[in-house]
Amino acid sequence: MFRNRGLLRALAELSPRARYAWAVLLALVVLAGQMLLRSVDEGRVPFLLFNPAIVFAAAAFGSAPALLVYGAGLLFGLHVFAPAALLHAGPDRAALLAYAMMGFVYIYLGQLGRIYAGRALRAEHQLVADRLAESEARHTYLHELLLQAPGFVAVLRGPEHIIELTNDAFDELVGRRDLTGHAFRAAVPELAGQALMAHLDEAFRTGGRYSARDTEVLVRPGPGYVPQPRFIDFALQPTTGGAAVTGVFIAGVDVTARKLARDALLLNEERLKDGLQAARMAVWDWDLHTDQVDFSDSAVAIFGASLDELRQPWHLLHPDDVPRLRLARERALAERGTYLETVRARRADTGAELWIEVRGRVLVDQAGMPRTLRGVTIDVTLRHVAELGLREAERRKDEFLAMLAHELRNPLAPISAAAAMLQHRGVTPAQVEQASAIIGRQAAHMVRLVDDLLDAARISRGKVELRYEPFDLALSVEDAIEQVRPLLERKGHVLTVRRPSQALPVDGDRARLTQVVANLLNNAARYTPDGGAIDVTLAASGSSVRVTVSDNGCGIAPALLPGVFELFTQGQRSRDRTQGGLGIGLAIVHGLVRMHGGRVAAYSDGPGQGARFEVTLPLAPPQANQAPLAAGDAPAAAGHREVLPDGMTVLVVDDNRDAADTLAALLRSHGVHCVVEYGAAAALQRAMRERPRVCILDIGLPDMDGIELARQLRARQDGPLLLVAQSGYGQAHDRAAGLAAGFDHYFVKPVPVGSLLAVLAQALQPGAAPALAAS
Repeated sequence: MFRNRGLLRALAELSPRARYAWAVLLALVVLAGQMLLRSVDEGRVPFLLFNPAIVFAAAAFGSAPALLVYGAGLLFGLHVFAPAALLHAGPDRAALLAYAMMGFVYIYLGQLGRIYAGRALRAEHQLVADRLAESEARHTYLHELLLQAPGFVAVLRGPEHIIELTNDAFDELVGRRDLTGHAFRAAVPELAGQALMAHLDEAFRTGGRYSARDTEVLVRPGPGYVPQPRFIDFALQPTTGGAAVTGVFIAGVDVTARKLARDALLLNEERLKDGLQAARMAVWDWDLHTDQVDFSDSAVAIFGASLDELRQPWHLLHPDDVPRLRLARERALAERGTYLETVRARRADTGAELWIEVRGRVLVDQAGMPRTLRGVTIDVTLRHVAELGLREAERRKDEFLAMLAHELRNPLAPISAAAAMLQHRGVTPAQVEQASAIIGRQAAHMVRLVDDLLDAARISRGKVELRYEPFDLALSVEDAIEQVRPLLERKGHVLTVRRPSQALPVDGDRARLTQVVANLLNNAARYTPDGGAIDVTLAASGSSVRVTVSDNGCGIAPALLPGVFELFTQGQRSRDRTQGGLGIGLAIVHGLVRMHGGRVAAYSDGPGQGARFEVTLPLAPPQANQAPLAAGDAPAAAGHREVLPDGMTVLVVDDNRDAADTLAALLRSHGVHCVVEYGAAAALQRAMRERPRVCILDIGLPDMDGIELARQLRARQDGPLLLVAQSGYGQAHDRAAGLAAGFDHYFVKPVPVGSLLAVLAQALQPGAAPALAAS
């Protein structure tokens, strides 16, 4: 009985009334049993059942209920034994007395058993209580641990995923608190609508675990906020009660910061990689112990070799540059410093030459000994080529400046000599005429030099404006021959012209195409020895027309031929520079032909073998074919004398006294009444006093430019006034600015005297209205 813990716990939990009731019931049962037993054994064992019943009652119900059983036994003994038998000694009395005495012993024994059983039960209760307290403590600890966990935690129950527990990290993630007791789907709908809800349902249904990393979810940081993307690592663990799944445990970590940092790192690495690729740069580490070089991926594109091949890249370096690089490296190792060298290398795949800049620095270990060289290799091939090009351009610029000085001094020398001759007292009229002719020719030559320079600059910047018209290209060839004929005759060249009988119509600027052919003829004449042969051929070929200028002169060296159309390119010249020129004529030809939609090419078999230039232009379409336009009337010759009216004043304003006085003297020699001023303020006062009919103004005046002076003259002069500009600025926008300011004519210095006299003769006629046109 005392081994049955369940029976002991049941008996210990009986109330006092129940114990007495069970004791009375026990006494009645035992009494009935003893009566039944007496009928069988005729009373030989009268208290057989009462003795253990007393012990059981004392142990199970206590001593007081046991006395009821004991008393029932005494009453049974008094009933079954005759009173007479009890008065005399005999077995009956002895049995009754023994029962009466032993009953208390049985009660004591039963009470001892009850005491020991109570102690065991209390010990068991204490053990259960201790285990319960330990379990509660562990539960409380785990609960606090979950609440304080660095990651987020949520405990869900049932198929509806009722939230039983969330920690602060989960509440912070979803931006809400007091979620306990709510269904997960309703409490955090922004999560429930995403893949997480499907995984929760799957985990509850199958009991399987699930985990994911860097999962993007949309959460609200608070009520009314727009959902924001977050990245989480999470795991789902089903919880069970027996064999059934009762809920799901969610644990995870918000890794948004880590994810963004990793993405930023990857982006920076990608940018660095792209930057290295774009800059043609490779980063490397050279382990001095293993003698292995570890290059960045960008080295593959530079050297045309795999990274494994580049572990030992020395074979790609130019042998002549290896000692210099080795010396720089050894010096850096000795000084624990850096080194920088530019050396030649070759690509492993194509063998092409490379120029690389090698920068390195020494890394030391804790003992201060060199362990690694770290550095960068930069492909500077393009820079090296550009530097060579710059040096070549610098050389050509210096040569051009020397040529320009030479070409300007050439006409200045005869001009100076002619001026000195004119200043001599004994100069004769014939000498005056000769000096004037010399000055005119050399001044015209200087004007051509300046015009060529301006044309080259305009063409290189795309500032040339072409005046297109349909005409026969043969007209430009004829005009060019007329321009170059004096040079051809002076050098005794034999010129042969071949052209087809039919017209060769083109749509272009006749003056500019004449300039193209004239430059080619000038080039041929200058580079062909005296008495040489020059051929000009025109021919149609399909939808294009070709002009070929060939000579038997000094030819073109093969190295010079590819760049012959570049600015300032010239062949080798002797110191006397008998050919002349600035080296820009062919560049002008190339630019003008290209602007007309054509192409030009140069051919030569080498020095002394002559040269051939071919210009190809598109033929004008049939509908554009028209009769060739007649050449415009030439301006009046410089010696032509216009009949100019008397009594009309022309005011010349120029801060260059020599230029102003010379122009005034020239006009006076043609019968013009001319006055001169050297500043804008004095010119305004003179104009208000004398009311000139014509004002010839320099644009570049120091105190007030000619444009502003023209505006003020227009505003103050109430009568007819012709304004003529003379300037060293001759571009289209300069002319447009002058005409917009009120000038009637715009001349570029040096002013063509014949054209100026023609304008004055027309404007000074009585009743003539000034014509607004650019000259």
